[in-house]
Amino acid sequence: PPSISMMMFASRRILSTSAFRFALLPLLISLFWMSVRGSKAKRSPHDGEMPTAVLHNGISISLIGLGCASGVRRQHVKSALESGYEFLDTAQAYQWGYQEHEVADALIQYLETNEDAEVFVQTKVHPENLGYDATTKVVHQSIDRFKGHLDSVLIHKPRCWEGACSREPEGTWQDSWRALEDLYDQGLIRAIGICDVDTWLMKELLQQRIKPHIIQNWMDPLHQDSEIRELALSVGIQYQAYSSLGTQWVHFRGYKTNPVLTNPTLQSIASKHGVDVAQVVINWATRHGMSVLPASKNEMRQQSNLHSTEAFDLSDDEMAMIDALDGDLPRKQKDSSVQVHFENPRDDGGTIDAFWFSESDSSEVPIGSIAAGSVLSMTSYHGHKFVFRDPSNDNLLLSEYTVNTKSGSASEHRHVIPFEEEEL
Repeated sequence: PPSISMMMFASRRILSTSAFRFALLPLLISLFWMSVRGSKAKRSPHDGEMPTAVLHNGISISLIGLGCASGVRRQHVKSALESGYEFLDTAQAYQWGYQEHEVADALIQYLETNEDAEVFVQTKVHPENLGYDATTKVVHQSIDRFKGHLDSVLIHKPRCWEGACSREPEGTWQDSWRALEDLYDQGLIRAIGICDVDTWLMKELLQQRIKPHIIQNWMDPLHQDSEIRELALSVGIQYQAYSSLGTQWVHFRGYKTNPVLTNPTLQSIASKHGVDVAQVVINWATRHGMSVLPASKNEMRQQSNLHSTEAFDLSDDEMAMIDALDGDLPRKQKDSSVQVHFENPRDDGGTIDAFWFSESDSSEVPIGSIAAGSVLSMTSYHGHKFVFRDPSNDNLLLSEYTVNTKSGSASEHRHVIPFEEEEL
C-alpha cells in the first residue's frame, strides 16, 4: 500500500481545496486505515522501561495513568503520586463518581514538597456543559481548582442522553471544541480531545482548526476498537483507553463476572510470567502505543499496574494471541437489562451518594451523587445491588436496592431513597 507519509501529504494538498474537503474526507480516512493496516510495524518490547508517547504538538506523556473514578479519593491519589504516577485522569462529572476537587487537593499538596515533579493532569467537560460559553466557564473553574496545573481537557461525551444530563446543554460539542481551541491558543491548557469517538465523529474532528491531541474510547482485549485505533494512529492522534481491564462488561453489559480478568488465554499468559491479568493487559495495550488509565484505591495494586512493563515483556506470539481475542466473549447472557431510577426525595437540600455493590470484592463503587429532588437514571441488570449513603452524616447507610427482573416484567424500576436510617 502507499506509505503513510505519501497519504498524509496528498490529503493536505486535497483538503486545502475547500470544495473537495467534505466529499473526499471519508475516502481519505478509509485509505489511511488501509495503509496503516497493510504496513503496520511490530511494536518493540518495553525492555523494562516505563512507556511514554509524544503528542502531535511535541508534549510527552506517560502511557500508564491513574483513572480517578470508581471511588478514587484524595488519599488514593496521594498514594499513586508517591508511587510515581505522572498522569492523572479525572472529570467534572461528580454524578459519575469523579471527585475533581479531591484530585486537585492531593496534587497541590504533593507538589508543595515535590516542586520538580512532572504530573500530566487531564479532566473532562460534562455533556450538560456543552456550548462555547458553558465550556469556557467550567474549564476556567477546573484551572482555578488545580491552581494552573491542568494540562489536558477532553469533552466527556459528544452529546447528552436521557438520564445523563440534569439540564439541556446550551450548545453542541462543536461549540465546545471551539472553546477548547481558544483555551489552547491562549496557553491555558496544553492538549484537547474528546471521548467516545466513532468514524463519523472522527471525520468531523479532522475538519476542525485544531485536531485532537487525545481521543478516549472504551477498549479492552475483548473489545479492541481496532478501526478507530488504527485511524487515530494514521493521523497522529493519541489513542487512550478507558475500562481497559474489562469493567464495562460487568457495569453496563450484563455480565456477573469480568470476562477479561477471567479469560483463560490471559490467565495462562499471566501465570507463565508470574504476574496478574491486569499487568498482562496493561503491558499489551501500551506495547501497542495505547494510553491506559486503570483506577485503583489499593496502593499495592496501583504500584503493580504502574510497573506492568518493567518486570516482563510479552513475546510476539503472546501479543498475537491477545490480538486474536477481539470479540471472543463468553456465551451471550440473556438480556436482563432494565432502566432503574433512584429518587432523592429530600427537601432539606441534602444530597445522597449512590454506590454499586461489587460482589466480587464486597466493595462499594460510586456511581454518582443525587441532588435533593433529583433522579439518577441508568441501565442495570438483574441481581445488581445498590447502596445509598448520606455524605452529610458520616456516610450513614440509608437503604439498599437489588434489581429483580424475575418478579415482574416491568422494564423500568423506581426506588425512592428514604433519608432516615432504616433497620437493614
